[in-house]
Amino acid sequence: MLLLREIAALVRYVFRTPNSDKTIVFYAEQQSYWAFLEGVVGQLQSLSPTPFCYVTSDPNDSILKRKDLRIHAFYLNKLLPFFMLFVGCRAFVMTLTDLNQFHLKRSINESVHYVYVFHALNSTHMAYRNGAFDHYDSILCAGPFMVEEIRKREEQQKLKPKQLIEAGYYRLERIHARYTREGVAEHEGRKRVLVAPSWAAHNVVEAHGAALIRSLADANYDVIVRLHPETMKRTPGLVASLEAELADRSNVVFEKTVGSDDSILAADVLITDWSGIALEFAFGTERPVLYLDVPRKVQNDRYQELGIEPFEATMRERVGMVVPVEEIPTIHERVNRLIEERSSYKARIAELRSQNLFAFGRSSEIGARHILNVTQKHAS
Repeated sequence: MLLLREIAALVRYVFRTPNSDKTIVFYAEQQSYWAFLEGVVGQLQSLSPTPFCYVTSDPNDSILKRKDLRIHAFYLNKLLPFFMLFVGCRAFVMTLTDLNQFHLKRSINESVHYVYVFHALNSTHMAYRNGAFDHYDSILCAGPFMVEEIRKREEQQKLKPKQLIEAGYYRLERIHARYTREGVAEHEGRKRVLVAPSWAAHNVVEAHGAALIRSLADANYDVIVRLHPETMKRTPGLVASLEAELADRSNVVFEKTVGSDDSILAADVLITDWSGIALEFAFGTERPVLYLDVPRKVQNDRYQELGIEPFEATMRERVGMVVPVEEIPTIHERVNRLIEERSSYKARIAELRSQNLFAFGRSSEIGARHILNVTQKHAS
């Protein structure tokens, strides 16, 4: 049934969608990635009347049901490699890394310009595979650390220089705007802790989940466990086991979607490992992070060849504290300390955000104008 949906989508794209509406194509692996694209999409719609295309590999993506005459939405998954190989748009915008390294290749149409949008504030060389960004034409960089890393790799590997746009990071702006507007709601005098792991072999939930969550719950915290999409997809048995083991803790809630910012806004403290959510939480709410000291999330064993310490590593002690896993039984003491000291973190975190991120509050407009410039250059 899903394959038939894909075939119908492909037919609709090729034969029923005007060529003028196919100059820009967005691609999202899952619905949750809309949180990183919606800003630039909204700005694009305000700057140009021309419709564009949105391709998703999530059959339940709400954009597929959205009644917006200016967005042509298509579901493609198994047929995506075929689609990408022959697509003829002017700008292809995506949050997916590793273009041209595996089954998803650049189009045989050499005029297609690939724009990458970041979905985390991590550095480009440790948490991603080697060469993950080599085959894009332009990258909407969140901060100067990304520009430095990408330029140094281009120099080392003798790559053609990409257009690096000083764009900033929309997801963070969205969190901060809403947090500034709403703050953190009071709730029966209890404090909330958000536990949010990365997708890695030693992440906090898979390696220490039950002990950590139980320790927090027993210390009378409300605990929100925000599961990584890959954990839910690849280890559903683990998730079910955790839920069953902690079913008697009424102050523990499992969150199974990352598209919403609600839990980030609700939490007094975040506990994580090497997840990109750490800097979204810290820079978005100006509140501290407790990092459990588990092994680094390393997707590229050669990351040290760049000679640059990853941004997510340099920020850990500056936006919070790193705690050994041996302290899990008394983790509430560290959480209490962070809550007591959060006012001292606020100004420090705001200053770090100012120093390390581009164009705070203007990322969507910068990204949208760049995409339009790409299409106009190709049209001339």
